[in-house]
Amino acid sequence: MLDNIVLGMILDEPRTGYNIKKLIEASVGNFYKVSYGNLYPALKRLADEGLVTLDEQTHGKKVKKYYIATDDGKKSFMEWLSIPFEHSLGGEALMVKIFFFGRLPEDARRRQLGEYEVHFRQSLRKLMAMEKAILKEEGETVDYFEISTLYLGIRNTQIAIDWLKHIMQQKPLPDFLGQRGEYI
Repeated sequence: MLDNIVLGMILDEPRTGYNIKKLIEASVGNFYKVSYGNLYPALKRLADEGLVTLDEQTHGKKVKKYYIATDDGKKSFMEWLSIPFEHSLGGEALMVKIFFFGRLPEDARRRQLGEYEVHFRQSLRKLMAMEKAILKEEGETVDYFEISTLYLGIRNTQIAIDWLKHIMQQKPLPDFLGQRGEYI
């Protein structure tokens, strides 16, 4: 995942490792954490694979290394972006991938978002069946934390479905968020 995030961050503009980390923190950093300890090995790996090149520039007495996506790196990134998401990776990985969807052709983006919506609808049906089964057990005391966690899962899944429908139509975000940027 990190390799593709890095490629996405340098597709259009060469960046130093420091700049890449700061850009990740300011964008996908809300749902994907990166440290220098895993960033620099990823950059080395990408360079070894020919997906990035380095351009060393002298600034005063300092030498800065700028990482640049090669044509193969750009191709690799677009291939990753174009393949369907593996749901077992979790919601954070999905968010990272969707973050870059502006780079996909509209038909590919719509197809993938539609597939994600189908997946979340299936998940919602499963969660609601679990709720029904838990509440149906007469004479049994319902565990407060079990049902509360289930309700959170149902709500989050419904929010994900609504969000996917919203972004498929590319509506302005205030339509999805409340007037002050709060969820409605």
